[in-house]
Amino acid sequence: MPKISVIVPVYRAKKFIEECTRSILAQEGADFELLLIDDASDDGSEIFCDRLASEQENIRVIHAPHGGAAAARNRGLKEATGEYIAFIDSDDTVEPDYLVSLQTLIEETGAPIAVCAHDDGRKKCRCGCGGCCGEGCCHDADIHISTDPLSDLLYQRKLMSVPWGMLVRKELWKGLEFPEGAEAEDMATIYKLFMRAGTLVYTSEALYHYRQHSGSTIISTRASRRIAYYKNCRRMIKDVRELRPDCMDAARCRHFSACAQNLSETALGDCGTFMKRLYKDMKILAPAILRDRNARLMNRAAAVPAMISPRLVHCLLRAWYVCKNRTMIKR
Repeated sequence: MPKISVIVPVYRAKKFIEECTRSILAQEGADFELLLIDDASDDGSEIFCDRLASEQENIRVIHAPHGGAAAARNRGLKEATGEYIAFIDSDDTVEPDYLVSLQTLIEETGAPIAVCAHDDGRKKCRCGCGGCCGEGCCHDADIHISTDPLSDLLYQRKLMSVPWGMLVRKELWKGLEFPEGAEAEDMATIYKLFMRAGTLVYTSEALYHYRQHSGSTIISTRASRRIAYYKNCRRMIKDVRELRPDCMDAARCRHFSACAQNLSETALGDCGTFMKRLYKDMKILAPAILRDRNARLMNRAAAVPAMISPRLVHCLLRAWYVCKNRTMIKR
């Protein structure tokens, strides 16, 4: 039985899948199986996966009907035999010590989840300095143990609502599934996982390299995804109110961030029902966010104009978003 099950959903990933799997197979000192969940690819990536599995004993390919990333991840969880679960997106890469480093952190601290920092693959230094250390790294990793993972996630203290970039004990996933047939499924799932974890360990080492390109889900601006993201945040607030009322301030702060992100991705000319909901939620939440000393500085800064005019916040966020995307390198 392998110690770790690495699950990679694969859908039309021909351009990146070879580099991704190469980085996984280069893992040093880790006992793992690689589950390639082919989500009915038709671009040749499914052929690549079969060929790779024929060459490596620790690789299994599961060909499934097209159901999206959520269905592929759920299938991977059902097929996994390892003690730990790691999700890696098919267009990303990891450092050679990614798995063993996170496993070591779990075993040394007893935390059921280990999370690492990530970058876009362009930085030369694992400490995240942007390359000022040259080829090596002159900074020690910052190791932090969280005793309230849910609060840290919702306050966005170095943690994101994504399944990649972390190693999780399989038992923590028991009974949890990604909602299939829906968008923004990560936002509907990861907070539930963190709600179950009493502790979490985080390392500032950028062991995971997230590739940003025009097809990246994380930068998708589809209207349907924005609406799903908003609804999942509202559902999260309801769950937190019922199960973890002590984290309600953090939940409100996270929803405020989600509204702000939606505004940044929405054209100023859009004035439909969904926009009115965003404006209303931000104006209602703004006073509480401004008083919350645990809220991110960006949120507290946005809360001031939001109390006056959410439309003004929309203009500011939209200008920032457009400027940021002009400089983003598409790869």
